Amino acid sequence: MRQSAIKIIDKPCGLGKTTSMINGFEPLKKYLVIVPLLTEVQRVIEQSRRVAFVQPHSNDNDSNTKFSSLEEHLLLGRNVVTTHKMYESIVPLAKSGLLDDYHIIIDEVPDSVTQVSTKSETSIDEFYISSGYMTVDSQSGLVKPTQKWIDAEDRVSDTLSSQILKAAMTGCLYLQDKKMFIWALPKVILEAGVSCTVLTYKSEGSLFLAYLRKIGVGFEVERDVLLEKQFIEAAARLITIEDIPSLSKQSLSFTGQSKGQSNQTYCKKVSTSLKNLRERKMNGVAVKDILITCKKDAWIVSKNDNTKLGSFAKGSRLGEANWIANTTRGTNDYSHCSHLVYLYDQHPNHIIMRWLGDCSSEFKNAYALTELIQWVWRSRIRNGEPITLYLPSNRMRSLFKSWLYSQSKEMLV
Repeated sequence: MRQSAIKIIDKPCGLGKTTSMINGFEPLKKYLVIVPLLTEVQRVIEQSRRVAFVQPHSNDNDSNTKFSSLEEHLLLGRNVVTTHKMYESIVPLAKSGLLDDYHIIIDEVPDSVTQVSTKSETSIDEFYISSGYMTVDSQSGLVKPTQKWIDAEDRVSDTLSSQILKAAMTGCLYLQDKKMFIWALPKVILEAGVSCTVLTYKSEGSLFLAYLRKIGVGFEVERDVLLEKQFIEAAARLITIEDIPSLSKQSLSFTGQSKGQSNQTYCKKVSTSLKNLRERKMNGVAVKDILITCKKDAWIVSKNDNTKLGSFAKGSRLGEANWIANTTRGTNDYSHCSHLVYLYDQHPNHIIMRWLGDCSSEFKNAYALTELIQWVWRSRIRNGEPITLYLPSNRMRSLFKSWLYSQSKEMLV
């Protein structure tokens, strides 16, 4: 097991962290690079000049053949670049020692803790635990499948979740509050290899650091204070922050939007507000240059291979705008967008926060700010071009202004 701490390169968005990583590869070292998207996989392969990289391949996205491909590349000592989706496949390979002489680099803080499934306490007890299909550690909450479940997987898949089984078999699954299954980034990956480096920004607001503290994995954060100061000052000159007054009193949290979707008045309020925004303040802006986020099924509804506009998008005149998830990171695909609409009051999942052991308001605000900054920097501001950002949530607008104008307090009014 590696003894060195995880190195976190915490530097502003769009200032070349990934480019520096690619230019810093050394021919005599072995690398496993993990990036958010397939486009970034191709970027590493195409732009790396001193070190050749390969990616795991599969037939029709079959996970077994992709695992075999990854295993073969590591056995042959090749430099590999893959996506965050491969974490569970990496676990057995790390346990077998195939990463012992690799330098592991994770571009963008990974989804270190996520909700897998929520079921009733009664269902979990009767169908999973009492029936002998899984055990739950009384201290840590770690979920382990029994051999009975593994042997009967095909026969019970109509009742017991195959997704839960898959996560549990890699030692990544925990049960919190007797009802929520939580997936956590495998500790074995973080402790494998010669070194582990993570590239990100505003790491203090990430679930990743809270998770590292929970599991007792050491880390050191490398920052450039002067570079960040210059970054914020430049951003303050480029970003115009606007309100959407008609939505300022609406609940825009994930829960608020979920409840609002079943309320015709709420949905009409959102769609009409967006329609007015489009016709007045964004009149003349090409729809392809508009970026928006909200709860996905409120904007896009997919059923039986058909996609239609959700309740927020209907009548908004923004149905053809670029919708992306509020957690989107590590992509340049929207770097042409000039007008941004952030329909969220961002909060971490409260059950996950209890599991991590940090429910403080300070962390919740840091988390919200980090997520917002990462989302905003998908736009053309990463190219040094001005943007207009619409923030209807009073809380999110206050947090963002406090950060953006932190170098010039007089602008906070």
